[in-house]
Amino acid sequence: MPVVMSQGVRIAYERFGDPAHPPVLLVHGFASSRDGNWLRAGWARPLIEGGFSGVAVDLRGHGESDRPRAIGAYGPARFHADLVGVLDELGLDSAHLLGYSLGARLSWELALRHPARVRSLVLGGMPVSGSFVGFDLAQARAAVEHAAGVDDPTTARYLAMMRADAGNDPQALLRLAEAVRRREFRPRERIPHQDMLIVAGSDDDIAAESEQLAAVIPHAAFLALPGRNHINAITSRVFKQATVEFLRSHA
Repeated sequence: MPVVMSQGVRIAYERFGDPAHPPVLLVHGFASSRDGNWLRAGWARPLIEGGFSGVAVDLRGHGESDRPRAIGAYGPARFHADLVGVLDELGLDSAHLLGYSLGARLSWELALRHPARVRSLVLGGMPVSGSFVGFDLAQARAAVEHAAGVDDPTTARYLAMMRADAGNDPQALLRLAEAVRRREFRPRERIPHQDMLIVAGSDDDIAAESEQLAAVIPHAAFLALPGRNHINAITSRVFKQATVEFLRSHA
């Protein structure tokens, strides 16, 4: 497992496909990993067959990357530095970005902070109204630390995501959620210049606002995934095919 050191934190990543082919940086969502979000979901094959190489990263606090104990280690800028560090380690001046959920938010912000490093954007399940909206951190912390009950459905969904993988560290994920929520995300106020494909499951609560956001961006297209929600959209064959077609048009 290759790693890169980023501000003292080990960031794990995995490369697949022919390194000579155009690179795609894959950025997973909250409480997932490069393996759970991308590799086991079957993304490597269509990207390779489409003529691309992939770099799938474990965000700090996830997968095989380090899980710092300080809340300050999880600010969005830290994640951006990690992603740039992986590109630098591989000698990649730029890459296409494929992000899902939290990973979509981070990809959007990276395109604004480091526009020369981002060729295009595919953004699935992006939290258009902000990250962790409606997530009751106090209730979630009580559930994690004291096995307290949870009566808020939004908080219960996040906790279910955190517990879905036995390898997750709930304490690290709580710190991450608190740090990321402190930094407001308002995509309508600053829009990356790169062409983008915005994707959401038709049964995802964020589908309507994702489509509305795409409608006001001249260089954005929107794709709805019929019958898919926020959890199972990532395995959609339609999503994979549309991503490869979009990337080919921007290779």
